[in-house]
Amino acid sequence: MPQLGGRGKGDLFVSVSVITPTSLTREQRKILEQLAEVENKDLEDKGLVDKVRNIFG
Repeated sequence: MPQLGGRGKGDLFVSVSVITPTSLTREQRKILEQLAEVENKDLEDKGLVDKVRNIFG
């Protein structure tokens, strides 16, 4: 990543915080399971590079 006002390149560090719920209602659990099914179907057809690219946008 270019340095602001500089000519060289520097490192880019990213911090990610993930919060997972400890309890779900039946409806929330059902929706999350449906999302997991959709995501798994999408990822089955892709290679490793595409999976990583998909995670980071």
